[in-house]
Amino acid sequence: MSDDESEGSEDARMKQLLASWDDDGDDDDDSSDDDDDEEDEEEEKPAGATKHDLNLQDNVLDHIVLAAPDFQEALKEFENMTGIKPSIVGSLRGLGTKSARVGLDNNAYIEIIAPDPKNSGPIGAALASQLEEGTLVPYHYAIRSSEVEEMKDDYVPNELGWQPDHISMFGASPDGTPKKWEMLYMYGHKLGGCVPFYIDWGQCDHPSATIPEVGALKTLLVRAPAGHKVHDLLSSVDGINVEEGDPLLEFSFGSPEGTITFSADNPNGIKFPGFEEGDTGAGGDDDDKEDYKFPGMPELLPTGGEAPGGDDEDEGEKSDDDDDDDDDDVEVSDVEDDSD
Repeated sequence: MSDDESEGSEDARMKQLLASWDDDGDDDDDSSDDDDDEEDEEEEKPAGATKHDLNLQDNVLDHIVLAAPDFQEALKEFENMTGIKPSIVGSLRGLGTKSARVGLDNNAYIEIIAPDPKNSGPIGAALASQLEEGTLVPYHYAIRSSEVEEMKDDYVPNELGWQPDHISMFGASPDGTPKKWEMLYMYGHKLGGCVPFYIDWGQCDHPSATIPEVGALKTLLVRAPAGHKVHDLLSSVDGINVEEGDPLLEFSFGSPEGTITFSADNPNGIKFPGFEEGDTGAGGDDDDKEDYKFPGMPELLPTGGEAPGGDDEDEGEKSDDDDDDDDDDVEVSDVEDDSD
């Protein structure tokens, strides 16, 4: 089978899978949410745009993750602080989180994540246990790169000495065409969210094209102990200030309400199931990996910046592509979520 035939077959399979999930919605939405959806449909939605359409550059900030223990409270707090209402995106049902986005300048954005009260999962549980009630803090950040594969195979394990966790994600564009993007998390550095993860949006619409913008990013500060390899890692990334000292993640941005600053000492950072800070991770220890049971497939975010609304979906299945592969690539699928 040719490469084109293989890609066509994969696209067809993904379309069929996404369509089947769309048919399995739950119709028990509040009437107020239905009214909100009708109002949203009357508004003209901005067109999506890929990284090529936007001429996005590599080795720059893609987005910053703000985390909170309560999703609705986080949205209210952010809107009260900034005067801008974040755009609700969706629910990572296998991982137990829900998210919303708001844009910065230069096609960067802020992603707000919190536990999903309707669907439990390991990352949502971690947020609930790690964060104090009422907090909204920097948790992690992503660097845009087209070299995720190369970093996974060589730079991360051989130059940095860390464990790479390469994740392939599938989503759907508005016309139902399957889209794929890549993420690279790194473990073993013992600095949590002070070490970035990397993202390559491929041919997907970039979220920044379709979400409200709060203002310009003024500073992004990462502080780490002297001699830590994160200093080398970030030396080639534009727009990030790196200092020596106790671990810290801090950023400031403009808003209609003035300059806003979020700061966190020792941010935990996102850890996918099977990895613990300081361990080799699921890809590096076969014995531990056999004992770990992955949750159901996370239903990830739409490839654009905003979910068009809809009902909760049934859980899919999540599979580890190759239990003996040290890269531990994980293929997951994307389904849009409700906006309540």
